[in-house]
Amino acid sequence: MKNKKLKSKNKKLVLSGFFFFFTTFFLFYGVFAFAGVAGSKHDMYFLAKGTDLNVCSYCHIPHNAAGEKIWSTWANEARLSGSYTEIGNMCYTCHDGTATNLGQTSAFNASLQQHKMSSSQDCDMCHSVHDNTNGKFMNVVKLDSYCSSCHNAVTNAGGLGDHVNGVNHPDCGACHGATELDLLGSDGDNASCHLCHAKAHGAANYSTPSVANPILKWGNPDSQMCGVCHADKVQASSGGAKHPANMSSSGSYGKLICQTCHDVHQPGVTNHLYLLSEPNIDSQMCINCHNGTSGPDIGHSHPYQIGFGAIIPVDASATTGTPAGNVINDNDYVTDHIWPDEYPDYPTNSANLICETCHGIHNKSDNPGTKLLRITNTNSALCLNCHTDK
Repeated sequence: MKNKKLKSKNKKLVLSGFFFFFTTFFLFYGVFAFAGVAGSKHDMYFLAKGTDLNVCSYCHIPHNAAGEKIWSTWANEARLSGSYTEIGNMCYTCHDGTATNLGQTSAFNASLQQHKMSSSQDCDMCHSVHDNTNGKFMNVVKLDSYCSSCHNAVTNAGGLGDHVNGVNHPDCGACHGATELDLLGSDGDNASCHLCHAKAHGAANYSTPSVANPILKWGNPDSQMCGVCHADKVQASSGGAKHPANMSSSGSYGKLICQTCHDVHQPGVTNHLYLLSEPNIDSQMCINCHNGTSGPDIGHSHPYQIGFGAIIPVDASATTGTPAGNVINDNDYVTDHIWPDEYPDYPTNSANLICETCHGIHNKSDNPGTKLLRITNTNSALCLNCHTDK
C-alpha cells in the first residue's frame, strides 16, 4: 500500500515536471515568437487597432486558413494597382489605408518603380514582419544606408557590382544639407545613394537600355537628372557649347548624353577620373570614339602628341589657354565646385599637345557652330596662339 502511494506521488511529480517544462517552453516560445511584433507598429492591439490581446491573431488563424502562413484571406485583397505575390497581398491588407497609409501610394503603386526583387519574393526579400531589430522591419543592418548591406563587394547585389566601396559619384550630402539639395527632392536623407535614388519604393517609372530598374527619384532622359546639378555640363537642345556642339539630334551620330562617357558607379575602378567609363589618358577616350565608327573621324591631319618643349603658346594657362596635356584644368574645383582637386585634370598625361589642348568638352564657349574650341579662332586667334611665326 505504501509503495502504491509512493508510485502515485512520483507519477504526479513527473507529470508536474512535464507540465512545468512544457508550460515554460510554450510560454517562452510564444513570447520569443512574437517578441519582435509586441509593442511594434505591427502590434495592432498596442496601436489600438483592435481589442484582441493575442498579437498573432490579427494576421494568423489556426483553423480554416488559406496559405502556409495560416492567413485567413490570403491573396483575396483588392489592391491599389499592380500585382504582387501572396506575401505582398498579405501586407497590403493593412498597408491599404485601413491600418496604415505607409506604402499605400508608393510601395503598392504600379505606376512607380520599385526595387528589383528576387524570383518568387517581394516584401519579404527585405522585410521581416516579426523582427524590427534593424528598424523598418528590415532583414539587413543599416550601415551608411540599407543599400550598403547588399551593394557591396561581399554580397555584390546579385552580380550588379559593388556600388558603395568603389569610385562612385561624390556624396554631396557630406557637405550640403537637405535644404541645398532640395532640387532632387528632399526626403530627409539626401546623402549617399539617396541623393539620386529613391528608398527602394516609389521611384520614377524610368529605365535605360543598360539598367532596367535604376529606381531614380525621377527620370533621366537626355541627362535631365544630371543637369539638375550639372546644368553647365549638359548640351542644350539646340546649339550650345557642349559635346557635340556642332550636331543636331538628327545628325549622323546624334546628341550624346552624360552616360555615354560617364558612369556614376565605378565598381573596382581606381584610375578613371571624373567617373569616365574608361581612362582618357592623352585623349585615348576621344580617339576611341572619333574613329569614323562610333563618332566622326577626326583624323590626324594636325600634328598630335607634339612635345611642348618645341612649342611655346602665347597663352598656355591651365584654364584659359592651350596648355600641355599634363596641366589641363577644365574641371577647376573653384569654379564648378564638384571635384576636390584644382588641377590637373589628368596628372598622368604627357606634356604633349593632345585633343584637349585645343578642345574643351564641357563649359567652353566659342563661335556658334565651331568645334568646342577652348579659345575662339576668329581671325585665326587659336592658331596664332601657338604659331606665332605665321
